[in-house]
Amino acid sequence: MDIAKIYNRKFYSDGYVIIKDFLNNNEVKNFENFLLNVYSKQLKINLNKKNIHSIIKKYEEDEIYDQLYAALKKFSKTKPFIDVSKKFIKLCKLIFNKHYKLIGAGMAIGINGSKRTAYEWHQEKPYYKSLSTMHFQFPILNSCNKKNGTMSVLVGSNKLGFIKKVNNKKLSKKSINSFIPKNINKIKKQFSEKFINMNLKDIVIFSENIIHKTNKNISNQVRFAGIVRLKKKD
Repeated sequence: MDIAKIYNRKFYSDGYVIIKDFLNNNEVKNFENFLLNVYSKQLKINLNKKNIHSIIKKYEEDEIYDQLYAALKKFSKTKPFIDVSKKFIKLCKLIFNKHYKLIGAGMAIGINGSKRTAYEWHQEKPYYKSLSTMHFQFPILNSCNKKNGTMSVLVGSNKLGFIKKVNNKKLSKKSINSFIPKNINKIKKQFSEKFINMNLKDIVIFSENIIHKTNKNISNQVRFAGIVRLKKKD
């Protein structure tokens, strides 16, 4: 069986598939360089791989959210995201034999002590009800692991389909929305939780229907996880 079929079967069985070493060294370096450059210009501080963690954590603690969001938004529109999106579109054609196009890109940031950017158990489908979507995540700057709050999934929960009965939880005006299934406690007993650990160059593709969440970052470094979302062409 070829590798594309293996990925296809695992995706539909588990709701996600991790692909090791999908990105190359140049792509990883480009994401790093653009991240540091964009945030340095936006925050008007000379950032590097060592000080970016403490500076972003200080901005979060001081509730300087608008500048952090402006930097994230600008970074999400840079060339590395555009280029990697094209690779993901080709990958979807190979694995799923379907044509997709880009909806948008972003970044999941995990900061020690912050609840503002953390999603509780949810599906992606409630955010894109009228679309058929495919979702990608990958580490930037550092690996994604359990200690720094990488996302976890309920393996196979994609088979439940779109769960329409949800509670919309939002901690504050500056927080994200979490559309939590109303029967989440029952669902958690049905499916095992898996932490999505990824090294630099790894990616994860996950279903719009798999239930997943952000976890607490208990490390002294910020977790940067690039996000790309595609939608199936009509």
